[in-house]
Amino acid sequence: MSLRLRSAVEHVETPAVGVAPPQHTELVERLLARVPEEPDAPAPDLVALVYAVADPQGHKTTASHLNHRTGGAAHGFALTDQGVGGPFIALRVARAYARTGRGTAPLVAVVESGGTAGASAASGVLLRLDGSDGRDGRREVDGAGGRRGPDGPDGPEGRGGLALADTVAVPVDRLAQAWAELVPEKGRLLLVLGPGTDPGAAPAERTDVRTAPADSSCTAVWRLLAQEAESWRGRYATVALCAVDTATGTGHLAVLRDLDDESEPPAGSTEEEEARHG
Repeated sequence: MSLRLRSAVEHVETPAVGVAPPQHTELVERLLARVPEEPDAPAPDLVALVYAVADPQGHKTTASHLNHRTGGAAHGFALTDQGVGGPFIALRVARAYARTGRGTAPLVAVVESGGTAGASAASGVLLRLDGSDGRDGRREVDGAGGRRGPDGPDGPEGRGGLALADTVAVPVDRLAQAWAELVPEKGRLLLVLGPGTDPGAAPAERTDVRTAPADSSCTAVWRLLAQEAESWRGRYATVALCAVDTATGTGHLAVLRDLDDESEPPAGSTEEEEARHG
């Protein structure tokens, strides 16, 4: 199934010289303050906190704090020591959890303290997702010619948008091939690349490339998603976020499909592919 991106917000700050960077809990609070008001939005049923480097100060259990601040009824966990791959792994867990039928409203927070390797800015991104339609973003057509998802016209609460269709990890020497396979038959592909990822390997046809800010590491591509997801809607049939872990030679990909796009999904978005990639 797909998980629709309900909202994505970011927070970025560059700590002043001699001033300690914000703690993870502080970053979470600043992210929560930016979440748009949605009185009818379901409370999260899965909460994930992702960080590559431990909180430089304090010993608070930030994942539990985030769960408490967003309803307190979710299963929660923290994921660390996975480098730039952490957020991709958390989303893979969220999709697997949703497929069990036990919950379809995950919340993923990615936080990064300033002054750590590859990150001069302190930053965080908060992703809210919900079950989109259970068929990889494809919708039935109702009698009036409109698209129909499980919660009414155009899916949950009448909204389309981007939905998470797949998360995969591939060796760096196979990234160019993996990207080429994502180019849709109709419409365009947007590649969002993390720092140090070679844009020269991008497909030549129907592909645009954006490079994430160099002052972040594990939050980099997700910051661009938070900034521009709404403007990408309708412009791109497929959006692929990619970050490379140079230590392991692994490229991490998160593939999002435009729920408003009418073209047939390319290979790689079927349930069979989901089972293969996990």
